[in-house]
Amino acid sequence: MTVDHSMFREAASRFLLPSVRDFIFIFLFWSLLSGSLSNLPLADPDIGWHIRTGEQVLFTHTLPRVDPYSSTMQGQPWFAWEWLYDLLLGIVHHSCGLNGVVWLCAVIVASTFTILLTQLIKEGTSLLLAIILMLLVECAATIHLYARPHIASWLFVLLWFIALDRWENGSAPHWLPWFFPLSMILWVNLHGEWMLGLCLLIVYLVAARVESWRSHDPFAAVRTAHRARLMACYLGASALATFVNPFGWNLHKHIYAYLADRYLMSRISEFRSPNFHQWPPRCFGLILVLTLVAFAGRRRPLRLSHLMVALLAVYMGLISARNLPVSTMLLALAIGPSLWDGLAALSARPGAWRWVQTRIAAIVEFSERMGALELRLRGHLWPVVCVLASLVICLEGGWLGSRHLIHAHFESKSIPIAATNFLEKEQSSEPVFSTDSWGGYLIYRLYPRRQVVVDDRHDLYGSSRVRQILVVMQGEPGWNDVLNQLQVRTALLPSDSTLANLLRQVPQEWSVTYEDQLAVVFERRVR
Repeated sequence: MTVDHSMFREAASRFLLPSVRDFIFIFLFWSLLSGSLSNLPLADPDIGWHIRTGEQVLFTHTLPRVDPYSSTMQGQPWFAWEWLYDLLLGIVHHSCGLNGVVWLCAVIVASTFTILLTQLIKEGTSLLLAIILMLLVECAATIHLYARPHIASWLFVLLWFIALDRWENGSAPHWLPWFFPLSMILWVNLHGEWMLGLCLLIVYLVAARVESWRSHDPFAAVRTAHRARLMACYLGASALATFVNPFGWNLHKHIYAYLADRYLMSRISEFRSPNFHQWPPRCFGLILVLTLVAFAGRRRPLRLSHLMVALLAVYMGLISARNLPVSTMLLALAIGPSLWDGLAALSARPGAWRWVQTRIAAIVEFSERMGALELRLRGHLWPVVCVLASLVICLEGGWLGSRHLIHAHFESKSIPIAATNFLEKEQSSEPVFSTDSWGGYLIYRLYPRRQVVVDDRHDLYGSSRVRQILVVMQGEPGWNDVLNQLQVRTALLPSDSTLANLLRQVPQEWSVTYEDQLAVVFERRVR
């Protein structure tokens, strides 16, 4: 029996040789875990109460049904709808501390962008253009690149788009439609953006129905109509799957009430429209320009589904800054192949400058050759080794021998770490009044000995309580009455805030017990 050594070597090389996608995954992963982007995952103090909730679920084996963290809402019904992601946070934090939290974020985010790059290449986008589009999406995503549950929705949106695209192209395996309701069971318990998955399914359903009406080929019309009916069935199954959560239909009612509260939506910064003076929205704007170029210069027929996805993505990105990562991702997927086709066509365009044609033709040939080679390398051994090795390092406290490689921590320039250290040493159990943005960190550090007065779970507090807190923080008429009503005795405030300046003017009632450049602690004097 002879052994074909050449085939063995080829198979081994496909498994062992790292691809460009492997290098990109490893680069993104380490950048988030211990590199230039490592300051982003913990930049939002909100992650603090997610960690504590996950640990509570882990240790008690029950979900919190009422608020345990605040003095103002204690005992009130609370929907911890992201409980499954919080549980993952609780597990990795219990094992690895904050290093584990950032490790989980790095795995999800790096996987999402690598899958995005793979999909762009598979659909006909050149490797170089696919990398450029991926980098634009990554830059736009930095506006909300935190270790919070929403990053799970980035991955699910991407997977749903890929699955729907394969279904529409007729290249889907027979089991693929079951992916939608089954994955929805996970998604609805990970993050509240599961509604976007249903929107994508509706988009492809409508596109299939319209194509069946417009088709001049009766056989193609029958196939498309059949696909539309199947999509409708699995849309219904996916919608029913959203009720597989600990709160049942009350979750839907609660989310709708939250998103329909115009007062909250207009005052929560991440729900406001993007500020195009910042770099992430500018990358979204550049993607918008490329979208117009791709659709205007397309050489292949424009798919109705991609046009509708693009319109949905543009609307989402313009209405809310937190949608920029998903919006830019969907736009890149919708325009990548058309954009590359238009660029490649310049090499054969009559009347074009000879040197332009020559150089574009060389780029096209090189990119197509690299793309074909890239898709043949499917082992992805080294990203797996990187992820597992980094997990071992996290379990060792971030140390590899005598070198401290991973040291995830909250940023002291924007989060009151020193002031919280002071409060932690105090023997008091009084609730701490602070800004809603710092509340999550205070819960992480001080709970259960001390509660907060308010934090950034705005869906829990509601617009009436948020209005009340804003009256205090902005020093509006009646601010002192609100402090008395809330029975505030300890306040941790930004040093330059309006309320801090007001409290300094009444030293007979409030004394400064700690102060640094970022934060100041006030204690109410005993009368």
